[in-house]
Amino acid sequence: MNTHNRSSAILTEALLRSLTDEFAATAARHDADASFPFENFKRLTEHKLIALTVPTTLGGLGGGLVDSARLVSAVGAGEASTGLLIAMNCMMHYLLGRNPSPAYEEIANAALKGTGVLNALQAEPDLGSAVRGGLPGTVVSQQPDGSFRLNGRKAYATGSPIVGWWLTLIRTDEDHPRIGTVLVPANSPGLEIVPTWNHAGLRATASHEIRFNDVHLPESASTGLLPAGSPELISRRAVIDVWSCILTASLYDGIAKAGRDWLLGFLRERTPSNLGAPLATVPRLQGVVGEIEALLLINRVLIDNAVRAADAAPVHDPVHAQMVKHIVTNNAVKALELALSISGNHGLDRANPLERHYRDALCGRVHAPQSDTILVNAGKASLFA
Repeated sequence: MNTHNRSSAILTEALLRSLTDEFAATAARHDADASFPFENFKRLTEHKLIALTVPTTLGGLGGGLVDSARLVSAVGAGEASTGLLIAMNCMMHYLLGRNPSPAYEEIANAALKGTGVLNALQAEPDLGSAVRGGLPGTVVSQQPDGSFRLNGRKAYATGSPIVGWWLTLIRTDEDHPRIGTVLVPANSPGLEIVPTWNHAGLRATASHEIRFNDVHLPESASTGLLPAGSPELISRRAVIDVWSCILTASLYDGIAKAGRDWLLGFLRERTPSNLGAPLATVPRLQGVVGEIEALLLINRVLIDNAVRAADAAPVHDPVHAQMVKHIVTNNAVKALELALSISGNHGLDRANPLERHYRDALCGRVHAPQSDTILVNAGKASLFA
């Protein structure tokens, strides 16, 4: 049963604009010292936005993909690291809330208080990205009473200082392993956060390594264990791909638009003495701005089409969503490269936000699935349709 309803009335343009502006005011500080933006999540909690995709039956706002994409873009334009985690949180609450279990009710209630931020753990230091194949090295052993013991390591735990529960990709220790996820409370004894994150972009995400040292979990922690490659597992992956790819695209489109906005202000205000007029009056620079606008228009049309189609579709199309992610994230980088090409030293000066937006945008290419995988998937879908 889908217990989600539209919440567009909650996400007014005025609210989204205020979040962008407020988060932008402290973004440079969090980038400089890689500190986690706790205050941003306090503000999101005040507006119940941690619970945006929690079903209304559990007290949430009941939002869908359209609402999530709008929120992620606005938040990401202000502070990209906050945008990345809120994207993941929206997706996880949506997935768990489609058919909520008794265990999820506690998490949904925590989301209303700001302590129910969710994220997934899939990548591993040895395995790399889980979507490229292979069995996870994070293993559960089921005990005689039905409970689990969890051991292993996960990489890139975005939001590690604030996440309340981790949806952790695991395999069983059986002769024929099953794959699935378990819900791991962040305060579980035996869960250790190892500070490893020192990135060029998205520096405030605190995407550290997590180690599980004989973590005990109840039987209810499992969200379903299935044989590797089973049709149901593939179907689950399709829903995740659609949400992940579209929200990733929305995040990086927001980052690119923030860079564009800074550039427009710079060109309008900067008046070199040898020109005697604002840089905005120079035809060559106007043409580059036009190129940027063309890239952002493509992004906007692709995202708007994809989110509405996905919200309405009974069957999800992961290849379409993947292509949107590929095009939008690359266009975001191109747009910011163009902005840097005409802003000179000012664009690269850390006193200005453009170079930060560019560093953040480069991370869009790293999120799974990456462009090489996406293009192969699209080619196969076309050739063997």
